[in-house]
Amino acid sequence: MLTDKQKKMLGYIKEFKDKNGYVPSVREICKGLNLSSTASVKKMLDRLEAKGVIRKNPQQARSIEIVDDFFDNKGLPVLGKVVAGYPVISEENVIEYIDLTRFNNKERFFFLKVFGDSMIEKKIFDGDYILVELTKELANGEIGVFRLNGEVTVKTYIKENGYFILRPENKAYEDIIVRDNDDFEIIGKVVYVMRTVI
Repeated sequence: MLTDKQKKMLGYIKEFKDKNGYVPSVREICKGLNLSSTASVKKMLDRLEAKGVIRKNPQQARSIEIVDDFFDNKGLPVLGKVVAGYPVISEENVIEYIDLTRFNNKERFFFLKVFGDSMIEKKIFDGDYILVELTKELANGEIGVFRLNGEVTVKTYIKENGYFILRPENKAYEDIIVRDNDDFEIIGKVVYVMRTVI
C-alpha cells in the first residue's frame, strides 16, 4: 500500500511522462515536488521499486518505468481481513486486487474479506468479500464496517436511545453496545457482497 507521498511522486512521474513523452530525471522530480534533496527522491524511488510499482535501471538516465500500467489495471484493493464474529485487529495491507469496473474508484471503495459467521442472516458468510464505501454516516439498519477500540468488525448499525449498537445477524451472538469511553469509528457502508461458489 502506497503512502500519500509515494502516490504523489508516482502521479508526478506519470503526468510528466504524459506531457513530455519521457520520464523525469531525479533532479526534475526533486524540483517538481519541491523536495530539498535528490537523496530523498532516490530513497522514495527505491521504496516504490521494492513495492513493485516501478522498475529502474541505475546504469541509465530517465529509466523509470511504471510497472503494468499501475494506474489503470490494478482494480480495487483488498486491504486485509475483517471478522464477522468477535472483532480482531484488521491487517490493512493489500493482499490482492479485484476488478469491478463499476465501483472502480479507489478513493471511495475497497474490499474486505469476511471471516466468521455473525452476519449469516444477512447472507454474509465466512469467506465472502464485502465491498465497502467509505462514509462516516449510516442510517439505522444499514450494514457497516466499524473500528472499535482498535479492532475492525462488520455489523448492522443501530442508533437507539442515544447509544450506538453493533448488531450481529446471528442469534448465537449478542449485541455490542458502544460505550462513551470506547474508541469508536464508522469506516464505511457495505454495498456489495461477492462470493466464490466454485
